[in-house]
Amino acid sequence: MVNKKASESQVMELEKRNYNNPVVLCGFAGSTPTGVLAASYIVETLGMHQVAHLISQHIPPVAVFVGGKLRHPFRIYANNSNTVLVAMCEVPISSAHIYEISNTLMNWIDQVGASEIVIMEGSPSNGIPEERPVFAVAEKPKLEKFKKAGIQPADSAIIAGMGGGILNECLVRKITGLSFITPTSVDIPDPGAVLSIIEALNKAYNLKIKTDLLEEQVKALDEQIKKIEEQYKELQEKQKEPQSMYG
Repeated sequence: MVNKKASESQVMELEKRNYNNPVVLCGFAGSTPTGVLAASYIVETLGMHQVAHLISQHIPPVAVFVGGKLRHPFRIYANNSNTVLVAMCEVPISSAHIYEISNTLMNWIDQVGASEIVIMEGSPSNGIPEERPVFAVAEKPKLEKFKKAGIQPADSAIIAGMGGGILNECLVRKITGLSFITPTSVDIPDPGAVLSIIEALNKAYNLKIKTDLLEEQVKALDEQIKKIEEQYKELQEKQKEPQSMYG
């Protein structure tokens, strides 16, 4: 627990658990909602339970209604075997307070003995990406492992916001920290981006997260887009047809 005198933020545990060197998956509000959506999907699909929340005067004072309950916006969940944690926050954190909040979270993660931390991110893309490869931002030994799983290293990347704050803390504390990033449409909801992140996590960590629902959403979206494209083509063809001067 973080001493309140030492910090204006602290992690409040709802229950005590003995964690088994968990991997921590993080999703935060940012330039795209991909991280938060992926975190929510993992929590729901794996049947995870909230074990803590992070409180701070620097987090916007909102309440989130989810699962039939009012909850804090910054929550931490665990699976039944205590091998996976999910940290998520649906509201953006001001850059002036990212250091304190990420430091508070990392103090708690340190205490529970986490093995590594994964930041789930979407890279903003105009329109709808034809492909959504997932790129890894990590130290070289990890990148070699991910390559074997079909996850390519990013050429370069800047991780901003809470994700960047946590990765900086990982460097200081010598905890393995990394990020999975995939192109994400900023024009429409993009379940394909979430699906790509989940599939990469399954490959890298053998999490066995079911993706049926996401695949259905992606298929439905593709069909909808195809219909719109066909209608647009029909409209263009009609506009090309010669018009009679008498109507």
